[in-house]
Amino acid sequence: MGNFYNDDLIEEIRVGNDIVSVVSEYVKLERKGKNYFGLCPFHREKTPSFSIEPLKQIFYCFGCGKGGNVIHFTMAAENIEFTEAIKFLAERSGVTLPEGDGSGELEKARLRKELFEVNKTAARYFYENLNSEAGHAAKKYLIERGLKENTLRRFGLGFSAESSDSLCKYMEAHGSNMDMLAKSGLAIAGKNHMFYDRFKGRVMFPIFDLRGNITGFGGRIIEANTSLPKYVNSPETPVYSKSRSLYALNLAKNSGIGTLLVVEGYMDVISLHQNGIINSVASLGTSLTEGQARLLKKYSEEIVISFDSDAAGQSAAMRSLDMLDEMGCRVRVLRIPEGKDPDDYIKKKGPAAFRKLIETAQPVVEYKTAILKQEIDTGSTEGKIKFISRLAEILSKLDSRVEMEMYARKIARDYGISEESVYGEITRKTKPGTSTRTIKSRESASVIKITDNEANKRLKQYEIKLLSVLCTDNAAYNDIKGKITPMDFTNGSNRKIAEIIFERLDNNIEIAPAELFNILDPDIAGDYAGIIEKDCIYDDYRKAAADIAVKIKSEHMERRHVELMETLNGKEKLTPEDLKRLLGELDGILHQKRKK
Repeated sequence: MGNFYNDDLIEEIRVGNDIVSVVSEYVKLERKGKNYFGLCPFHREKTPSFSIEPLKQIFYCFGCGKGGNVIHFTMAAENIEFTEAIKFLAERSGVTLPEGDGSGELEKARLRKELFEVNKTAARYFYENLNSEAGHAAKKYLIERGLKENTLRRFGLGFSAESSDSLCKYMEAHGSNMDMLAKSGLAIAGKNHMFYDRFKGRVMFPIFDLRGNITGFGGRIIEANTSLPKYVNSPETPVYSKSRSLYALNLAKNSGIGTLLVVEGYMDVISLHQNGIINSVASLGTSLTEGQARLLKKYSEEIVISFDSDAAGQSAAMRSLDMLDEMGCRVRVLRIPEGKDPDDYIKKKGPAAFRKLIETAQPVVEYKTAILKQEIDTGSTEGKIKFISRLAEILSKLDSRVEMEMYARKIARDYGISEESVYGEITRKTKPGTSTRTIKSRESASVIKITDNEANKRLKQYEIKLLSVLCTDNAAYNDIKGKITPMDFTNGSNRKIAEIIFERLDNNIEIAPAELFNILDPDIAGDYAGIIEKDCIYDDYRKAAADIAVKIKSEHMERRHVELMETLNGKEKLTPEDLKRLLGELDGILHQKRKK
C-alpha cells in the first residue's frame, strides 16, 4: 500500500499529523488514563468504544473492529483512497508532494488546479446573484419549493443571469483567462474570439468531488412554460465527468449509515438532506453508469434505488439493478406511492414516513417480479408459462441457495405447479457450468472446510501478534532471528509484511507500531490494531516473541502431522522409498511432540 510515494515521505507525513489532533476534528474525545475515547464515527453507538493510544499513534474501535494509524483513519473518515489520504494529510501538515515525474503530469496538475479555482470563483458569482435583485425570482422559486437559507448556503445554490455574457465579464474582471473559462465548460467560444455564458437564467447547482472541489454545474430553468431544456449540465472537462460523479456524495459518504439512497434529481437530494436523510445522492441522469455504480459499491454496504415510476424510470432502474447486482452489491428498490418523487412525498407525509419507505424497500427479486406482473397477463396458461420462464431467469442469477429455494417454493405455491418444475426451469436458465446442483455442492464444500478455516484463523492471529510484538520492541527480533523466517508465515499479506519488517530489522532500521501501519491495507489494519490494543501487552516482549514463534512452529508441525497421516493412509499409492521417507518424517514429529 502506498508505493506511489517513498516510505520516508509517507512517514514524514504521518509523523506531521498527530492522530489525536486529526481525529478530534471528527470525534469529541475524552482522555481516560493514557488513552483517548469517543463515539466511533464508523458505526452507531451510545457508549464510546473508539480509542486512541497517542504513544503508539494508532486507533482502534472495540465495537466495529476498525483500526490503524492516522492515514487509515483519514481514508475511512473521508472515504478516500490511500494516495488521496496522503495528499489530504500532506496539505494539512504543510508537506510538499511531488506532482509527477514529467512536464506532462505537472501540466495536468496545474490545469486541474486552475479549473478548480475558476469553478470556485464562478460559484461565488452565482451565489451572489441568487441573493441579489437579479436572482429574486429564482430565490423565491427555491424558497417556495421548501428550501431554507442554510440549505441554500450548504449546497452553494446560485443563479445565472439572463445576459449572454454576464459571467464572462465578471470572471474577466476577476483575472480569469477566457480560454480557461471555456475549458471549464462555463463559457462557449464564438466567432472573433468572443465568449458567451453557457448558463443563462437558471438556478445553479455546483457539483462537488469527494474532496470538496467544485468540478462542474447543473443549471435548472425556473419557467414552467418554455421550449428550453429543463436542465443544462457542464460538459466533460479535465475535472468533471458526469458518468463518474454522484451529486452530494461528498456529503452522503460521511453519513455513517451504511446505506446510500440513489434518486434522480438535484432537488430531491437537497430536500432529503434538509430533512435529515443525509445518505442520499443523485445520479446526474436517468440511469446509473458503470463508473457511478463502482462509486456506490465503494462507499456503501447497501444501495437503495428510487427512480420515477414511469416507463423510463422503471427501465433505468432495471439497468441499474443489473449493473449493481453484477458488481456484487446488495440492492433494494424504493417505490413511492402514487408515483410521487421524494421531494413531493416528504412535503406531504414528512421525513419519518419516507424513512419507513426506505426500510420497506423491495429486494431486487420482488421488484422485478412486480414489474413482470405489470408486463405479462398471467390469467392465461400461455401468459403464466411466459411469466414463470422470465422469473426463473431472474432466480437463476441468485448467489444464495436459500433465497433461490424460498422464491421457488413461493412460485410453485402461487401458481399451482411443482417445485421440481420450477427448479428445472431455473436450471435450464442457469449459465452453463453453474447448475443448482453445483451451487449446492459449493456450499457443502465450504462447510467441510470450517475446521481448516479455524486453524488458519488461529495461525493468522499468531503471525499478526508476532509482527506487532517486533514493532513494539524491536530488540525482540534478536530472540527469534534464525528460528523463524517470512516463509513460515502462511498468510499471504502477513508474509509480505514479515519480509519488510525482517529486512528492516536485519539492517538495524527501527520500525514503530504506527509506522507498521504505513504498509498495511485498510482491510487488515483493524486486525493488527485490535491485537496491539487488546493482546499485545507484555512485561517481557522478548520472551513473548520467542513464545509466539514456538506456537507458529507448533501449528506448522501439527498441520504437517495431519498431512502425513492422510498421505500414509493411502500408502498403497506410495513407492517403498516415499513410504520410508514419510514414516521417518512422522517419527521425527512424534519425537518432537513427546519432548514438549
